[in-house]
Amino acid sequence: MPDRTFGRKVWTHYPPHNTHPRRALHGLPDRPAPAISTDWDVPRALWGVFPADEGVHCWLNGDMSNTASLQTRSTPKGSLADLASAAKPDRNRAVDFYRAIAMLAVAFGHWAAIATSVDANGEPSAGNALEYAPSMSWVTWLFQVMPLFFVVGGFSSAMSLDSHFAKSDSRHQDWIAARLRRMVAPAITLATTWTVLLIGGYMTGIGALIGAGAAAAAIPLWFLSNYTIDTAIAPFVLPRFRQNPRLFAVGAIGVFVGLEALRFSEIPVLHHLAHLNWVLGWLLFQVAGFAWRDGMLPTGARLAAISAGLWTAAVAAVTLGPWPTAMVHFPGLENSPTHPPSLALMLFGAAYSSTAILFAPRISAFLARNKSAWSAVVGANAVAMSVYLWHMTAAIGAVLILWGLGWLPTAEVGTFAWWLQKLPMFGLATLILAGIVAKVAKVEQAALLAPRTPWKGGMVSIFGVAALLSASLKMWASGSVVIVAICIATVLATWHGALKTRA
Repeated sequence: MPDRTFGRKVWTHYPPHNTHPRRALHGLPDRPAPAISTDWDVPRALWGVFPADEGVHCWLNGDMSNTASLQTRSTPKGSLADLASAAKPDRNRAVDFYRAIAMLAVAFGHWAAIATSVDANGEPSAGNALEYAPSMSWVTWLFQVMPLFFVVGGFSSAMSLDSHFAKSDSRHQDWIAARLRRMVAPAITLATTWTVLLIGGYMTGIGALIGAGAAAAAIPLWFLSNYTIDTAIAPFVLPRFRQNPRLFAVGAIGVFVGLEALRFSEIPVLHHLAHLNWVLGWLLFQVAGFAWRDGMLPTGARLAAISAGLWTAAVAAVTLGPWPTAMVHFPGLENSPTHPPSLALMLFGAAYSSTAILFAPRISAFLARNKSAWSAVVGANAVAMSVYLWHMTAAIGAVLILWGLGWLPTAEVGTFAWWLQKLPMFGLATLILAGIVAKVAKVEQAALLAPRTPWKGGMVSIFGVAALLSASLKMWASGSVVIVAICIATVLATWHGALKTRA
């Protein structure tokens, strides 16, 4: 299929039967699929930087079907410079850059939204700063990067699936299982840690406080919950999309808009149907990533005009329509942008992502020239999942330490004084997170290098595992200590009982 990321057509992978939809649409003959290399150097494997025709990027991205060959080799760690230099010249480095920036933006955004106080019992409590200062809602337009993250995920999943489709003995459940193992493995460390803390908390009489912390630590897990479902259906969605991209897009968008209309229905049954957009909304961003990977999106001035139109529509939606300005959810917000994804969020996410795609060639070229910048991106991607999963745990630790020191902010939320008083939390949380990541990133890297083993069951069983993981990860942040404990236990049981690779 053509990859127009760098302004030229680079044929790498092909859909099943070696047929590319755009070639068929234009009456062009099919091209034979190129041979796929099964060998790479260890430093590339350690970061996930494989040749472009392997369809493998960093965490969440890539086909690890050939990692078994690594078991017979020595695995030197390799320096950051080695990992950076391992990238091929035609690599879409903007994808890696956006993934790294997204992780930093999510962490900073969540930390910025924490509004702490001390309750009547003298214990620390926390809420969302937007509840107290809704005028800051426009700030969320800077930090709501998850639509772009799903687009990037779709781009990389399409690359991985092309490698999967090219194998004569490929089974979709094997690809799904491999991806789920890579995504969930780092979260198991988080679940295990909070299990120990919960047990210790109840043994020392502070179980309720630790339970609240466990729920807060799980706030980022909604992403894994949704991405688990998108991953499970990706092997089926991508071929359907490629059969008729325009019809697929128009149909999916039409269904989304119809469900969004039901959000405003006063009939309870119809109103709840709108929650199907929890899946469809984020899936549409993944499909946009498919289109980007396949070179189906406009470029240059045309893409710039489309982006401008989308930004205009997004602003109009929140100023003239019924949707709030905020692009993140917080308690008490009507017509939430993310619970489920709203039309306003979809317009905003499309504008944000199209703008990122517009600048991708320039960013890729810059990173190819600037070794220091590219090394920084490499380093950030090597620990991206660890940063994402643990940044709220680090913030909780920082808040508890500052509470013990009597340094929690006391100024009115949103004021200049409040932001100054929050600086110690930012600094301390960063230090704690750095220490945690130094320890747990090894789990992320081990998951990346783990050999891919066949799934022992069929499609029904892997769908069941994906559904159970998705529900448990989403409900983990519910706030109820009992539900939190049940969800953590379910995640651990599903991992150890069904998903974990055994030697």
